[in-house]
Amino acid sequence: MRITVLGCRGSIPAPGADRTEFGGETSCYRVEAAGETLFLDAGTGLRHAQAGEGTVRILLSHWHMDHVMGLTMFSGLVRPGGLVEIHGPREDGMDMTARLERLISPPLWPLRLADYPAEVRCLERDFTAQVGIFRVRAMASNHPGGSRIYRIEAGGKSLVYATDFEHTEEKLRELAAFAAGADLIFYDGQYTEEEYPARRGFGHSVARMGLRVLRESGARELRIIHHDPDHTDGMLREMEKETGARFARQGEEILL
Repeated sequence: MRITVLGCRGSIPAPGADRTEFGGETSCYRVEAAGETLFLDAGTGLRHAQAGEGTVRILLSHWHMDHVMGLTMFSGLVRPGGLVEIHGPREDGMDMTARLERLISPPLWPLRLADYPAEVRCLERDFTAQVGIFRVRAMASNHPGGSRIYRIEAGGKSLVYATDFEHTEEKLRELAAFAAGADLIFYDGQYTEEEYPARRGFGHSVARMGLRVLRESGARELRIIHHDPDHTDGMLREMEKETGARFARQGEEILL
């Protein structure tokens, strides 16, 4: 399994000369195994991805803008005859197609979903699910409006994608059990320890809690993701030094 970090910034894109090492694009990760590809979330990092041949599969954690805004300029949507599958959790109220059509339509965007050459299929999932070659399981996160944490398995390797997660004792124990023995955990560590008290309830965590999940789950590796838009490269390097955790960098490739 090969994972490429296409975007690991949280909340809003954050371009700038002081954000080149860790990147400014929002959440998107490419997972490849046995010739198949699965994109985790569709933030602005998705615009750097080439769709390639065959069906394009995208797995959404939730519908907040920083996780879906890259769909509007995704190469897969402008490929005539192409098929883009968007997989996500079943939610109460508006279905996935209606949510997507609200995002990609005037006045928010000049085009409507039907204006793109590719076919788009929205597939609501009651996880566990098989998405191409990838076996996907899910647990509910702790995030305003709801989100899902995923465990993706293929070829004997496993990745746990824990974005947009705020720690509580109960949810940390649940996540550690869910991530037991995983090869890699992506963990939302958006805030510093000093920032977190003023942002309690925003739906994000700190690196120290990711290290706890790593230790209690027996997983092999950890990357901190969903970097705050106000955190520069220098600040993120200092956070790495202080916590001992490794922070994801845009463009990084991880081979499991």
